[in-house]
Parts: sequence; C-alpha cells; structure tokens
Amino acid sequence: MSLTTETRLSRSDRAAMYATVVIAAIGVAVTAWAATSRLIEVLPGTDVPVLVPFVGEQATLPIGPDGAPVEVDVDRAVVTVPQPAAATQFALVAQPIVTGATGIAAIALLAFFAWNVARGRAFARANVRLVLAAAVTLIVGWAVGGLFTTMGVNGALSAVSEYTYDGIIFSTDFTALWAILALGAIGGAFEIGERLQRETEGLV
Repeated sequence: MSLTTETRLSRSDRAAMYATVVIAAIGVAVTAWAATSRLIEVLPGTDVPVLVPFVGEQATLPIGPDGAPVEVDVDRAVVTVPQPAAATQFALVAQPIVTGATGIAAIALLAFFAWNVARGRAFARANVRLVLAAAVTLIVGWAVGGLFTTMGVNGALSAVSEYTYDGIIFSTDFTALWAILALGAIGGAFEIGERLQRETEGLV
C-alpha cells in the first residue's frame, strides 16, 4: 500500500488556484503589451524618453499660489534623448525585451504551479522545479535587465549633458530582489514537503 501524491482540495481552493491561472494569463498579456509599447517608443531612435533616477537634485515647479515657483526634490524624471548613441540605443531596446521576457516566463511558470496545485499535486517534484525555475529566471532577468537599465540611464544623461553630468552610475529595481527571495523560500519549503511526503510513502 502507498500513499498517493495527490492532495484533495476544497472547491473554493481549486477555484482560487484556477483564478490565479486566469490572472496570470492576464498578467502575461499586460506584460507583453507594456514591453511592446516601450519598444515602439525606443526603436525609432529619435526623441527617446528615458526615466532617469536622481539623488540629491532639486528643481523648481509652478505649484505654489497662482503658479508661484516652489523648489522640490527630484528623485526621478523623464529625459528625452534626441539621438541616442549606438550603445545606449542597444540598451534601450534590449531592456524591455529582457524584462518583458523575464516577466512572461516567471508568470507562466507560476501559472503552471497553480494549475498543478489545483489538480491536487501540491508537493510534486515538478512544483519544486517550477518555483525554483521561476526564481532563477527572475535572478537572471533582474541582473541582465538592471545592466541594460543602467546603460540606458547613463547613456541618456551623457547625451543630454554632453558628458558633463556626473549622475547615477547604477540603476535597478530592487523590488524583484524580494520576489526572488520569496520564491527561494517557497521553493525550499515545497522541496522539504516533497521529501517528507516521499519518505512517508516509503514507510507505508
């Protein structure tokens, strides 16, 4: 006699997992649309808008009474680059491709994970691989995407300042780092659960 690797879920739990799959499909579509929209902006190579982070910079905006100027701190701004250099243009095109592909791949992997759980295969070895693969995908995408983002930001600043502005050297989104850590923890927990389930089966 052996225990089955399938876990019986309640109807509401299965519905939640299937809803997660549907939301993931929407997320894939939104991510693809965002990446495509950005590519449409940067591919012509003229008047390219680039979001640039700043540290310790100030600017004056007409937001006071009757449009009076008020000094504000600036932590990010959109800079328009008339004609990016070749290396900058490459980074600006590569960045949305890398981040878009990373997001789509990670969402798809997690959708397959939710599909497996909905069908009662919670602690299957395949689920451990799916979670860990999503974590690795995010790590690679975060590192490579961060590199291209930094190249694009520095290139934009160099272009508009004619290489006289000494600004941001490294730019990336650290939000993805927390997602990577969370996926690593989840993958580790499911790996332990899968091992315990396998050992339990061997005792029966």
